[in-house]
Amino acid sequence: MEDSIREKAGSARKGARAGWSLRIITGRNIAVLVFLLAVFAAWQIYSSFMPPVLIPSPARVADRFISMWSDPGFLSYAGATVLHVLASVSIAFVLGLAVALAAYFFPALQGAVYYRAAPFLNSFPGVGWAFLALIWFGINSKAVIFSSAAAMLPLAIINLGAGLSELNRETIEMSVSFSRQTRRRIGLVMLPMMFPYMFATLRLCFGVSWQIVLIVELLCGAPGLGAVVSVARQRYSTDMIFAVVALILIIVFVIDRIIFSRLQHRIGKTYNV
Repeated sequence: MEDSIREKAGSARKGARAGWSLRIITGRNIAVLVFLLAVFAAWQIYSSFMPPVLIPSPARVADRFISMWSDPGFLSYAGATVLHVLASVSIAFVLGLAVALAAYFFPALQGAVYYRAAPFLNSFPGVGWAFLALIWFGINSKAVIFSSAAAMLPLAIINLGAGLSELNRETIEMSVSFSRQTRRRIGLVMLPMMFPYMFATLRLCFGVSWQIVLIVELLCGAPGLGAVVSVARQRYSTDMIFAVVALILIIVFVIDRIIFSRLQHRIGKTYNV
């Protein structure tokens, strides 16, 4: 009896492993792997004809990528960039939600918000915000957070405003009969209904924020990966620039695939979107 149970358990484990391997070995994954190998091969061939100061080899970049983790200064700068990203995304999201809700409850503001303020903020260059922040705050983290949040604010306003415009009017009217308190209706009815739009806004802002924060840190000289890129540029350490870019790509890709993609799948099932 025990032997048969063990055999069934072993066969079940083998079946699970086989199913897992089949899920990995797909045409799409093979195509991605072939594409990456082709890119690295072309990179290796091209770098062999160019000086390292222009195009470093993949091995040189990999050595720099591994060695920079033993530098405490680099770790502190990388942590500063992560804090800048989280703070700027949070501020842009909260302000965007507040502005979108104000325009929703006061329709007279919709023209000023969506036809004046949002287009103006969306067309205002991030470099301009960076230079203004340098004048107003100096070379510090406040300048990076302010300019990054200001650059992402129109994205949050437009996306969250689109979510509010898609709310079910009958459900909103029914919630008024249950409670006259605006805060309760917002927290218990409106925000849960527009959660897919809120999540999409956070996902979009998180991806864009790394580009903006890196550029602003590079211009402002504040502690962060942008400052590392600036120093590497002055010293002609091209392999360090490649390593920093690779690090940002890995962070954004892993977080988007492991966290955001799975949450998006669950939200799609829950809200049928």
